[in-house]
Amino acid sequence: MKKKKILYAVGFMVAATVGMITLLLFWNAYVSQKSAPYILNKENPSITCKTGLMLGTSKFLRSGAPNPFFTNRVNAASELIRGHDVEFIIVSGDNRTTQYNEPKVMRMALEKKGVSKKKIVMDYAGLRTLDSVIRANKVFKQDKYIVISQLFHIERAIFIARHNGIEAYGYPADDVPLNRSYRVHFREIFARAKMFLDLYIFDTQPRFLGKEEVIE
Repeated sequence: MKKKKILYAVGFMVAATVGMITLLLFWNAYVSQKSAPYILNKENPSITCKTGLMLGTSKFLRSGAPNPFFTNRVNAASELIRGHDVEFIIVSGDNRTTQYNEPKVMRMALEKKGVSKKKIVMDYAGLRTLDSVIRANKVFKQDKYIVISQLFHIERAIFIARHNGIEAYGYPADDVPLNRSYRVHFREIFARAKMFLDLYIFDTQPRFLGKEEVIE
């Protein structure tokens, strides 16, 4: 009898695990599918907007090596400015400490690529993707913009934006080879699961909003 109970318990755990993995993979694919129509062709973007929203990340990896995700996002943002597809770039990232300032580092990198400081708008409270996406609308009053990041990231950002009634598109920065980025892609599956809770269960809002800022 005890052996049967153990077998039932193990069977239940296996079934629950398989079910959870299936749900995660289904939701992950669903987010990609719903965002796909709004991903722009890098060779010939078909949409022009007043602003692009560059999502933040660290300039360096923990090893101290340059972060290719950061470098590729900077390149993509500067491409949009040079192509006159956007007029301004909102650099949105984490600035919770004086030692870690993603927006400042992004601005400096863009300036080195020839982007005028006047065309760069600083968002110091982009603590997470949801915050950056919603703040671009509620604080910077942009109801249409182009998100700049890697494809897997902008798919989630577009989904959040469209859920909140924002006309968002995505301009994909070059990705990083999978053998160097598999951990990031794996974490994205769970980030999308958390997004489901944020949007449909908790109605999560940005940690900080503050007064509106006009971009002109």
